[in-house]
Amino acid sequence: MKFRVKSWWQVFAGSAAITAMTVAIPLGVVGAILMPLPWIFKPPIFAIAGLIPLFITAPLSVFALYILKTLHQTLDTLDQLVKFDPLTGLLARAHFLHLAEQQRKAGGYLALVDADQFKRVNDTYGHEAGDEALKHIASTMMQVIGKHGFVGRMGGEEFAIRMPQLSRPQAELLMATLGTRLRGYGVKHGRNYLKPTVSIGVVVDDGQQTLQQLLHGADICLYKAKAAGRDRHFFEELDERSALTA
Repeated sequence: MKFRVKSWWQVFAGSAAITAMTVAIPLGVVGAILMPLPWIFKPPIFAIAGLIPLFITAPLSVFALYILKTLHQTLDTLDQLVKFDPLTGLLARAHFLHLAEQQRKAGGYLALVDADQFKRVNDTYGHEAGDEALKHIASTMMQVIGKHGFVGRMGGEEFAIRMPQLSRPQAELLMATLGTRLRGYGVKHGRNYLKPTVSIGVVVDDGQQTLQQLLHGADICLYKAKAAGRDRHFFEELDERSALTA
């Protein structure tokens, strides 16, 4: 287990343990050396042997552990920035793709999700409203997908969902539920009530394609959902994939 300092309690507790050890060792050594001498000579020597490491070790150990605490907090912050999108709280693109690659043997489905006509939201209501719309879409996706998979932000207004070990009816139900939730509930921004919708392209992961090929297939399905009128999901059929790769 890695030793990590994350709180002031750990700083002071660690400093106390280090100080106690550095005081106890010289006292033990001095005690053994002075054992033959009369007791009258021992107290001043014991005081010197104990106070010197006490006054040196205590502040130095607090300072060193404080630096370690600051370093660990910085590393944790960087780790969060690398793994999670700061606006939506979803997985960042690189971390999502890493987890999706690890889940390849689990089968299931991969979906790309794109906010419909998002540029119009930014142009009409401003970028702050656009951010609120993205956060609303992200939170809705996390609520709907739940334990059935994980969600990432691929960039801009595009998201991705990995649903391992799901059947076709289960995946279709989740996608339909996502669309219904977004249509039914919006988010208020100032005096405006935004109700963003999404288009979704979904492919099955049968283990025969690379992750990049699956993303390309999902992107094609997403385009078809957009072309069919937006605010809908489109599943790739395996016979379509066979025709494309033949």
